[in-house]
Amino acid sequence: MNSGDKDLNNPHQVHAELKDRMYGDGTLYQKPRSPFWHMQYYLRGKRFRESTKERSHEKALKVLRRRLKEVGADQIGAKKFVGPRGERVTVSEILDALVTDLEVREKLSPQAKSKLAPVREVLGRMPAMQVDDDLIRSYIRVRLQGASNVAAEKAKGIQYQIALALIRAKRLRPVSNATVNREMGYLSQAYNLKTKMVGQSPTIPKLDERIREGFYERAEFELILQHLPEDLRDFARWGYLTGWRKGEISSLRWNELNMETRQLRLRAQFSKNGESRIVPLMGELWEIIQRRWEARCFKGESGEIIMSPLVFFRLKGRGVPESGAPVKEFRKTWKVACDAAEKPDALFHDFRRTAVRNMIRAGVDRKVAMMISGHKTESVFNRYNITDERDLEEAIRKTDAYVSQLPKERENLTKNGQKSKKGKRSK
Repeated sequence: MNSGDKDLNNPHQVHAELKDRMYGDGTLYQKPRSPFWHMQYYLRGKRFRESTKERSHEKALKVLRRRLKEVGADQIGAKKFVGPRGERVTVSEILDALVTDLEVREKLSPQAKSKLAPVREVLGRMPAMQVDDDLIRSYIRVRLQGASNVAAEKAKGIQYQIALALIRAKRLRPVSNATVNREMGYLSQAYNLKTKMVGQSPTIPKLDERIREGFYERAEFELILQHLPEDLRDFARWGYLTGWRKGEISSLRWNELNMETRQLRLRAQFSKNGESRIVPLMGELWEIIQRRWEARCFKGESGEIIMSPLVFFRLKGRGVPESGAPVKEFRKTWKVACDAAEKPDALFHDFRRTAVRNMIRAGVDRKVAMMISGHKTESVFNRYNITDERDLEEAIRKTDAYVSQLPKERENLTKNGQKSKKGKRSK
């Protein structure tokens, strides 16, 4: 071997030779008792060290060059550098961070937990950086078509693997565009929360959602109430009259009630739009509060009398293990009541549309109605104010009355300025 030749099998010589390079070139070196080459590089004055997981110097050098390209991309602002630590972070870990964030902000709802579950079951073990656009679209396709249907196709590839994961989690049926949007929305929030650690979120398409047009006529609502448990009837009445969301109603507490002014306040942390609201208590709303005040005490497990801090709470019974529990999900109970009232497709959320429509028909100013229902933007408010057959009939009636009083013959001015009706010519 000539004196100028490099001995690539001598790590000390290679390390010394590479160490003489420019500061930004990085270096390769071997640790004692390690079969792999390790690399060292810098970004903004911070030193990074990691294993290339390669035994061959030539392959290790390719890994180093690839890493230096990532560093260079960060330096010119093309793509944020994540580094070895970020590459190990899984989707499950960023979802855990999102759950913690929602808990701290008191925004963690049963709906959020249910929408996070299928994402975690399919993508949870994957490094967050490896979730790309194609994988997201494959997940969406399987969710929309149904895991059992995709598995029946016996197609190989990532979609089949996604379908198997969903089948193991007993999620077989197709879901709606709205459900997929909620699931992907929470995943996007998780990525945004940990952008500095795992980089940008993959591109997540927004699917078109069918705007629900469900409304309750008063007779239909009263019929549903008859089939609801006693501890949910006033809860439903409040939703019907105000258009509030379930989570907002269930959060109401007695310490927010002002008996002198007859006002009840919804705290900002329990409002979806992040703003507190005050509702005057009169008419049926005041009657609801009076009934709830009389029913605020219940018996505990040992027979002791307990005063609930909540305005609305559940009593022990089917599906409710103990009295005093806050009102949470009651979809099965709601469905049974709606089926019995022969309105099987009705949703509790339809109260929002119903309340908004009732306020508009009653002549309530749009801004005031928005303050009561908690709508923040005009676009959402307009979408809920959907016309029904009665609105159309009233429009036709008004138009017909207007057209009927219009003149049926054209009027012309004579030479002296007087009006004359132009009739048919006589033969």
